[in-house]
Amino acid sequence: MIGAIRRSVWLVIAASASFSMSTLFSSVKPVLLTQFMRETGVSTSLAGWLVAAPFIGIALATLLVAWLLSQFKYYQLITGAGATLVSAQFLLSVLFPYPLVTLLLQLVSGVMVGILMGVTSFYIAQTRTPGVLFGLVDMVGVLLMSLMVAGVSKATGYMGVAGGYLFSGVLCAAYWALMYAYKVKPVTQGTNAQPDSTLQISVRPILIIVMGVLFVTFSGQGFAFMFSMADNLGMGFEDAGNKIGLILFISAFGCIAGGVCSARFGAERPLFVAFVVCAISWTIAINATSQTVFLWALFPAITMLQFSFPMLLVLAGTLDSAGKWAAVATPLLTSGFAWAAVLSGFIVQHWDIQALALSTQVGMGVCVVLLAVSVWLHRADRLALMTKALN
Repeated sequence: MIGAIRRSVWLVIAASASFSMSTLFSSVKPVLLTQFMRETGVSTSLAGWLVAAPFIGIALATLLVAWLLSQFKYYQLITGAGATLVSAQFLLSVLFPYPLVTLLLQLVSGVMVGILMGVTSFYIAQTRTPGVLFGLVDMVGVLLMSLMVAGVSKATGYMGVAGGYLFSGVLCAAYWALMYAYKVKPVTQGTNAQPDSTLQISVRPILIIVMGVLFVTFSGQGFAFMFSMADNLGMGFEDAGNKIGLILFISAFGCIAGGVCSARFGAERPLFVAFVVCAISWTIAINATSQTVFLWALFPAITMLQFSFPMLLVLAGTLDSAGKWAAVATPLLTSGFAWAAVLSGFIVQHWDIQALALSTQVGMGVCVVLLAVSVWLHRADRLALMTKALN
Protein backbone atom coordinates (compact mmCIF):
# COMPACT_ATOMS: atom_id res chain seq x y z
CA MET A 1 0.00 0.00 0.00
CA ILE A 2 2.77 2.42 1.00
CA GLY A 3 4.72 1.46 -2.10
CA ALA A 4 1.72 2.18 -4.35
CA ILE A 5 1.21 5.59 -2.70
CA ARG A 6 4.89 6.40 -3.12
CA ARG A 7 4.79 5.47 -6.81
CA SER A 8 1.65 7.58 -7.28
CA VAL A 9 3.45 10.55 -5.71
CA TRP A 10 6.34 10.16 -8.15
CA LEU A 11 3.83 9.82 -11.00
CA VAL A 12 2.19 13.09 -9.95
CA ILE A 13 5.63 14.77 -9.92
CA ALA A 14 6.47 13.46 -13.40
CA ALA A 15 3.06 14.38 -14.80
CA SER A 16 3.15 17.82 -13.16
CA ALA A 17 6.51 18.40 -14.86
CA SER A 18 5.12 17.47 -18.28
CA PHE A 19 1.95 19.55 -17.80
CA SER A 20 4.06 22.47 -16.57
CA MET A 21 5.86 22.50 -19.91
CA SER A 22 2.50 23.19 -21.51
CA THR A 23 1.59 25.88 -18.97
CA LEU A 24 5.04 27.35 -19.61
CA PHE A 25 3.96 27.88 -23.23
CA SER A 26 0.80 29.52 -21.89
CA SER A 27 2.88 31.72 -19.59
CA VAL A 28 5.21 33.02 -22.29
CA LYS A 29 2.46 33.36 -24.92
CA PRO A 30 0.84 36.68 -23.87
CA VAL A 31 4.24 38.25 -23.14
CA LEU A 32 5.90 37.14 -26.36
CA LEU A 33 2.82 37.97 -28.42
CA THR A 34 3.29 41.65 -27.66
CA GLN A 35 7.11 41.57 -27.63
CA PHE A 36 7.31 39.75 -31.00
CA MET A 37 5.47 42.62 -32.65
CA ARG A 38 7.66 45.22 -30.96
CA GLU A 39 11.02 43.64 -31.87
CA THR A 40 10.36 42.08 -35.27
CA GLY A 41 7.54 44.22 -36.65
CA VAL A 42 5.45 41.17 -37.63
CA SER A 43 1.69 41.58 -37.91
CA THR A 44 -0.67 40.71 -35.08
CA SER A 45 -1.96 37.74 -37.02
CA LEU A 46 1.51 36.31 -37.73
CA ALA A 47 2.60 36.87 -34.13
CA GLY A 48 -0.48 34.93 -33.07
CA TRP A 49 0.56 32.01 -35.28
CA LEU A 50 4.13 32.07 -33.94
CA VAL A 51 3.12 31.87 -30.28
CA ALA A 52 0.29 29.43 -31.09
CA ALA A 53 2.60 26.99 -32.90
CA PRO A 54 3.59 24.99 -29.76
CA PHE A 55 -0.06 24.24 -29.06
CA ILE A 56 -0.61 23.21 -32.67
CA GLY A 57 2.34 20.88 -32.20
CA ILE A 58 0.75 19.50 -29.04
CA ALA A 59 -2.37 18.75 -31.07
CA LEU A 60 -0.31 17.03 -33.77
CA ALA A 61 1.22 14.82 -31.08
CA THR A 62 -2.23 13.27 -30.69
CA LEU A 63 -1.61 11.43 -33.95
CA LEU A 64 1.53 9.83 -32.51
CA VAL A 65 0.94 9.18 -28.81
CA ALA A 66 -1.03 5.91 -28.98
CA TRP A 67 1.41 4.42 -31.50
CA LEU A 68 4.50 5.57 -29.58
CA LEU A 69 3.15 4.06 -26.36
CA SER A 70 2.82 0.72 -28.11
CA GLN A 71 6.37 0.83 -29.50
CA PHE A 72 8.60 2.44 -26.86
CA LYS A 73 9.15 2.35 -23.12
CA TYR A 74 8.60 5.28 -20.78
CA TYR A 75 12.26 6.25 -20.43
CA GLN A 76 12.91 5.97 -24.15
CA LEU A 77 10.04 8.35 -24.90
CA ILE A 78 10.90 10.99 -22.31
CA THR A 79 14.60 10.94 -23.21
CA GLY A 80 14.06 11.53 -26.92
CA ALA A 81 11.22 14.02 -26.54
CA GLY A 82 12.86 15.95 -23.69
CA ALA A 83 16.23 16.36 -25.41
CA THR A 84 14.56 17.61 -28.60
CA LEU A 85 12.38 20.07 -26.67
CA VAL A 86 15.19 21.65 -24.69
CA SER A 87 17.40 21.99 -27.78
CA ALA A 88 14.59 23.68 -29.73
CA GLN A 89 13.92 26.22 -26.97
CA PHE A 90 17.56 27.32 -26.75
CA LEU A 91 17.79 27.58 -30.54
CA LEU A 92 14.73 29.85 -30.51
CA SER A 93 16.56 32.38 -28.32
CA VAL A 94 18.94 32.94 -31.24
CA LEU A 95 16.81 32.25 -34.31
CA PHE A 96 13.52 33.97 -33.36
CA PRO A 97 14.00 36.85 -35.89
CA TYR A 98 13.37 34.35 -38.69
CA PRO A 99 9.61 33.67 -38.76
CA LEU A 100 9.67 30.38 -40.69
CA VAL A 101 12.42 28.92 -38.51
CA THR A 102 10.60 30.10 -35.39
CA LEU A 103 7.38 28.50 -36.58
CA LEU A 104 9.13 25.18 -37.23
CA LEU A 105 10.96 25.10 -33.89
CA GLN A 106 7.78 26.06 -32.05
CA LEU A 107 5.89 23.22 -33.76
CA VAL A 108 8.62 20.72 -32.88
CA SER A 109 8.60 21.92 -29.26
CA GLY A 110 4.85 21.44 -29.07
CA VAL A 111 4.95 17.92 -30.51
CA MET A 112 7.53 16.92 -27.91
CA VAL A 113 5.49 18.35 -25.03
CA GLY A 114 2.35 16.67 -26.38
CA ILE A 115 4.15 13.32 -26.32
CA LEU A 116 5.37 13.87 -22.76
CA MET A 117 1.88 14.89 -21.58
CA GLY A 118 0.24 11.97 -23.36
CA VAL A 119 2.62 9.46 -21.81
CA THR A 120 2.01 10.62 -18.24
CA SER A 121 -1.75 10.96 -18.82
CA PHE A 122 -1.83 7.34 -19.99
CA TYR A 123 -0.46 6.16 -16.65
CA ILE A 124 -2.65 8.50 -14.56
CA ALA A 125 -5.84 7.39 -16.34
CA GLN A 126 -5.17 3.81 -15.25
CA THR A 127 -4.77 4.55 -11.54
CA ARG A 128 -7.54 4.02 -9.00
CA THR A 129 -8.07 7.77 -8.47
CA PRO A 130 -7.47 9.51 -11.81
CA GLY A 131 -9.69 12.48 -10.91
CA VAL A 132 -7.69 13.32 -7.81
CA LEU A 133 -4.37 12.89 -9.59
CA PHE A 134 -5.40 14.96 -12.62
CA GLY A 135 -6.62 17.70 -10.25
CA LEU A 136 -3.33 17.70 -8.35
CA VAL A 137 -1.27 17.71 -11.55
CA ASP A 138 -3.25 20.56 -13.06
CA MET A 139 -3.10 22.56 -9.82
CA VAL A 140 0.68 22.21 -9.60
CA GLY A 141 1.04 23.29 -13.23
CA VAL A 142 -1.06 26.40 -12.66
CA LEU A 143 0.62 27.26 -9.35
CA LEU A 144 3.96 27.16 -11.15
CA MET A 145 2.42 29.13 -14.00
CA SER A 146 1.94 32.12 -11.72
CA LEU A 147 5.68 32.13 -11.03
CA MET A 148 6.50 31.53 -14.69
CA VAL A 149 4.45 34.53 -15.83
CA ALA A 150 6.34 36.77 -13.43
CA GLY A 151 9.67 35.18 -14.45
CA VAL A 152 9.19 35.44 -18.19
CA SER A 153 7.97 39.03 -17.80
CA LYS A 154 11.24 39.96 -16.08
CA ALA A 155 13.37 37.96 -18.52
CA THR A 156 11.64 39.58 -21.50
CA GLY A 157 11.87 43.00 -19.89
CA TYR A 158 15.67 42.66 -19.56
CA MET A 159 16.56 40.73 -22.75
CA GLY A 160 13.49 40.88 -24.99
CA VAL A 161 12.27 37.82 -26.88
CA ALA A 162 15.69 36.15 -26.54
CA GLY A 163 15.41 36.35 -22.76
CA GLY A 164 11.95 34.82 -22.86
CA TYR A 165 13.19 31.78 -24.77
CA LEU A 166 16.30 31.38 -22.60
CA PHE A 167 14.02 31.36 -19.57
CA SER A 168 11.82 28.77 -21.28
CA GLY A 169 14.77 26.55 -22.19
CA VAL A 170 16.13 26.47 -18.64
CA LEU A 171 12.74 25.60 -17.17
CA CYS A 172 12.07 22.89 -19.77
CA ALA A 173 15.40 21.29 -18.83
CA ALA A 174 14.45 21.34 -15.14
CA TYR A 175 11.00 19.84 -15.78
CA TRP A 176 12.50 17.19 -18.05
CA ALA A 177 14.87 16.08 -15.28
CA LEU A 178 11.95 15.70 -12.86
CA MET A 179 10.21 13.24 -15.18
CA TYR A 180 12.93 10.66 -14.46
CA ALA A 181 11.70 10.49 -10.85
CA TYR A 182 8.84 8.17 -11.83
CA LYS A 183 9.71 4.49 -11.88
CA VAL A 184 7.26 2.63 -14.08
CA LYS A 185 5.56 0.04 -11.89
CA PRO A 186 2.17 -1.73 -11.96
CA VAL A 187 0.19 1.02 -10.21
CA THR A 188 -2.76 0.54 -12.56
CA GLN A 189 -6.06 -1.16 -12.00
CA GLY A 190 -5.31 -3.76 -14.60
CA THR A 191 -2.00 -4.71 -16.16
CA ASN A 192 1.05 -2.70 -17.01
CA ALA A 193 1.21 -4.00 -20.54
CA GLN A 194 1.91 -1.68 -23.40
CA PRO A 195 -1.30 -0.51 -25.14
CA ASP A 196 -2.21 -1.20 -28.70
CA SER A 197 -2.50 1.77 -31.03
CA THR A 198 -6.24 1.52 -31.74
CA LEU A 199 -9.12 3.46 -30.23
CA GLN A 200 -12.78 2.56 -30.01
CA ILE A 201 -14.37 5.52 -31.81
CA SER A 202 -17.86 6.71 -30.87
CA VAL A 203 -19.79 9.99 -30.95
CA ARG A 204 -19.70 10.97 -27.27
CA PRO A 205 -15.89 10.90 -26.76
CA ILE A 206 -15.41 13.02 -29.87
CA LEU A 207 -18.14 15.42 -28.74
CA ILE A 208 -16.61 15.84 -25.28
CA ILE A 209 -13.15 16.48 -26.69
CA VAL A 210 -14.50 18.98 -29.25
CA MET A 211 -16.36 20.77 -26.44
CA GLY A 212 -13.20 20.88 -24.35
CA VAL A 213 -11.08 22.21 -27.20
CA LEU A 214 -13.65 24.90 -28.00
CA PHE A 215 -13.91 25.91 -24.36
CA VAL A 216 -10.14 26.32 -24.02
CA THR A 217 -10.05 28.13 -27.37
CA PHE A 218 -12.75 30.70 -26.69
CA SER A 219 -11.92 31.23 -23.01
CA GLY A 220 -8.25 31.57 -23.98
CA GLN A 221 -8.79 34.42 -26.46
CA GLY A 222 -8.67 37.06 -23.75
CA PHE A 223 -5.81 35.23 -22.06
CA ALA A 224 -3.69 35.61 -25.20
CA PHE A 225 -4.13 39.40 -25.19
CA MET A 226 -4.34 40.08 -21.46
CA PHE A 227 -0.88 41.70 -21.42
CA SER A 228 -1.92 43.91 -24.34
CA MET A 229 -5.05 44.88 -22.39
CA ALA A 230 -2.92 45.62 -19.34
CA ASP A 231 -0.54 47.69 -21.48
CA ASN A 232 -3.48 49.70 -22.84
CA LEU A 233 -4.49 50.44 -19.25
CA GLY A 234 -1.03 51.77 -18.39
CA MET A 235 0.48 48.69 -16.76
CA GLY A 236 4.08 47.77 -17.60
CA PHE A 237 5.28 44.22 -18.28
CA GLU A 238 6.76 43.66 -14.82
CA ASP A 239 3.81 45.21 -12.97
CA ALA A 240 1.28 43.26 -15.07
CA GLY A 241 3.34 40.07 -14.71
CA ASN A 242 3.37 40.32 -10.91
CA LYS A 243 -0.34 41.05 -10.58
CA ILE A 244 -1.49 38.51 -13.17
CA GLY A 245 0.93 36.01 -11.64
CA LEU A 246 -0.79 36.46 -8.27
CA ILE A 247 -4.19 35.90 -9.89
CA LEU A 248 -2.91 32.72 -11.52
CA PHE A 249 -1.51 31.50 -8.20
CA ILE A 250 -4.84 31.95 -6.40
CA SER A 251 -6.88 30.60 -9.32
CA ALA A 252 -4.84 27.38 -9.28
CA PHE A 253 -6.90 26.17 -6.34
CA GLY A 254 -9.86 26.14 -8.73
CA CYS A 255 -8.38 22.87 -10.05
CA ILE A 256 -9.07 21.11 -6.76
CA ALA A 257 -12.45 22.83 -6.47
CA GLY A 258 -13.34 21.49 -9.90
CA GLY A 259 -12.37 17.97 -8.88
CA VAL A 260 -14.46 18.16 -5.69
CA CYS A 261 -17.51 19.58 -7.50
CA SER A 262 -17.19 16.95 -10.22
CA ALA A 263 -17.10 14.14 -7.64
CA ARG A 264 -20.09 15.52 -5.75
CA PHE A 265 -22.34 16.89 -8.48
CA GLY A 266 -20.99 15.27 -11.65
CA ALA A 267 -19.19 17.20 -14.35
CA GLU A 268 -22.15 18.57 -16.31
CA ARG A 269 -23.60 21.13 -13.89
CA PRO A 270 -20.22 22.58 -12.78
CA LEU A 271 -19.16 22.88 -16.42
CA PHE A 272 -22.37 24.74 -17.30
CA VAL A 273 -21.71 27.23 -14.49
CA ALA A 274 -18.11 27.63 -15.65
CA PHE A 275 -19.18 28.38 -19.23
CA VAL A 276 -21.61 31.10 -18.09
CA VAL A 277 -19.23 32.73 -15.61
CA CYS A 278 -16.44 32.65 -18.19
CA ALA A 279 -18.56 34.51 -20.77
CA ILE A 280 -19.58 37.21 -18.29
CA SER A 281 -16.20 37.80 -16.65
CA TRP A 282 -14.21 37.95 -19.90
CA THR A 283 -16.72 40.43 -21.31
CA ILE A 284 -16.14 42.71 -18.32
CA ALA A 285 -12.33 42.30 -18.38
CA ILE A 286 -12.02 42.96 -22.12
CA ASN A 287 -14.12 46.12 -21.90
CA ALA A 288 -12.61 47.39 -18.64
CA THR A 289 -11.50 51.02 -18.55
CA SER A 290 -9.61 50.82 -15.26
CA GLN A 291 -6.89 48.52 -13.93
CA THR A 292 -8.97 47.60 -10.89
CA VAL A 293 -11.99 46.43 -12.87
CA PHE A 294 -9.73 44.57 -15.31
CA LEU A 295 -7.92 42.64 -12.59
CA TRP A 296 -11.06 41.81 -10.60
CA ALA A 297 -12.80 40.51 -13.73
CA LEU A 298 -9.70 38.62 -14.81
CA PHE A 299 -9.75 36.54 -11.63
CA PRO A 300 -13.05 34.62 -12.23
CA ALA A 301 -12.29 34.40 -15.95
CA ILE A 302 -8.99 32.60 -15.37
CA THR A 303 -10.31 30.61 -12.39
CA MET A 304 -13.08 29.07 -14.51
CA LEU A 305 -10.48 27.73 -16.93
CA GLN A 306 -8.57 26.09 -14.07
CA PHE A 307 -11.84 24.86 -12.55
CA SER A 308 -12.96 23.16 -15.76
CA PHE A 309 -9.74 21.69 -17.15
CA PRO A 310 -9.36 18.76 -14.70
CA MET A 311 -13.05 17.92 -15.12
CA LEU A 312 -12.57 17.69 -18.87
CA LEU A 313 -9.52 15.46 -18.34
CA VAL A 314 -11.45 13.18 -15.99
CA LEU A 315 -14.31 12.95 -18.48
CA ALA A 316 -11.83 11.89 -21.15
CA GLY A 317 -10.24 9.40 -18.77
CA THR A 318 -13.57 7.68 -18.11
CA LEU A 319 -14.27 7.11 -21.82
CA ASP A 320 -12.27 3.87 -21.77
CA SER A 321 -10.61 1.74 -19.10
CA ALA A 322 -7.18 1.52 -20.75
CA GLY A 323 -6.34 5.24 -20.61
CA LYS A 324 -5.96 5.61 -24.38
CA TRP A 325 -8.61 8.32 -24.73
CA ALA A 326 -6.96 10.29 -21.91
CA ALA A 327 -3.58 10.05 -23.66
CA VAL A 328 -5.17 11.37 -26.86
CA ALA A 329 -7.47 13.96 -25.26
CA THR A 330 -4.85 15.67 -23.08
CA PRO A 331 -2.76 17.17 -25.91
CA LEU A 332 -5.91 17.91 -27.90
CA LEU A 333 -7.51 19.89 -25.07
CA THR A 334 -4.27 21.79 -24.55
CA SER A 335 -4.21 22.65 -28.27
CA GLY A 336 -7.14 24.96 -27.59
CA PHE A 337 -4.58 27.55 -26.47
CA ALA A 338 -3.15 27.50 -29.99
CA TRP A 339 -6.47 28.13 -31.68
CA ALA A 340 -7.13 30.86 -29.07
CA ALA A 341 -3.98 32.74 -30.13
CA VAL A 342 -4.73 32.29 -33.82
CA LEU A 343 -8.40 33.24 -33.54
CA SER A 344 -7.80 36.19 -31.25
CA GLY A 345 -4.95 37.46 -33.46
CA PHE A 346 -7.26 37.34 -36.50
CA ILE A 347 -10.08 39.10 -34.66
CA VAL A 348 -7.89 41.86 -33.20
CA GLN A 349 -6.20 42.52 -36.54
CA HIS A 350 -9.51 42.84 -38.42
CA TRP A 351 -11.56 44.51 -35.68
CA ASP A 352 -10.22 45.32 -32.20
CA ILE A 353 -9.61 43.78 -28.78
CA GLN A 354 -13.17 44.60 -27.68
CA ALA A 355 -14.48 42.24 -30.39
CA LEU A 356 -13.02 39.35 -28.37
CA ALA A 357 -15.87 39.78 -25.88
CA LEU A 358 -18.55 38.89 -28.45
CA SER A 359 -16.45 36.01 -29.77
CA THR A 360 -16.09 34.60 -26.25
CA GLN A 361 -19.84 34.84 -25.65
CA VAL A 362 -20.58 32.96 -28.89
CA GLY A 363 -18.01 30.30 -28.05
CA MET A 364 -19.40 29.70 -24.57
CA GLY A 365 -22.88 29.40 -26.06
CA VAL A 366 -21.65 26.68 -28.44
CA CYS A 367 -20.05 24.86 -25.49
CA VAL A 368 -23.35 24.90 -23.60
CA VAL A 369 -25.12 23.34 -26.59
CA LEU A 370 -22.45 20.62 -26.94
CA LEU A 371 -22.64 19.92 -23.21
CA ALA A 372 -26.41 19.44 -23.47
CA VAL A 373 -26.00 17.05 -26.41
CA SER A 374 -23.35 15.11 -24.48
CA VAL A 375 -25.69 14.72 -21.50
CA TRP A 376 -28.48 13.52 -23.79
CA LEU A 377 -26.19 10.96 -25.44
CA HIS A 378 -25.00 9.69 -22.06
CA ARG A 379 -28.55 9.23 -20.82
CA ALA A 380 -29.53 7.52 -24.06
CA ASP A 381 -26.61 5.10 -23.67
CA ARG A 382 -27.57 4.32 -20.08
CA LEU A 383 -31.20 3.77 -21.06
CA ALA A 384 -30.12 1.44 -23.83
CA LEU A 385 -27.99 -0.58 -21.42
CA MET A 386 -30.82 -0.81 -18.89
CA THR A 387 -33.27 -1.92 -21.59
CA LYS A 388 -30.81 -4.55 -22.80
CA ALA A 389 -30.30 -5.82 -19.24
CA LEU A 390 -34.05 -6.10 -18.63
CA ASN A 391 -34.52 -8.04 -21.86
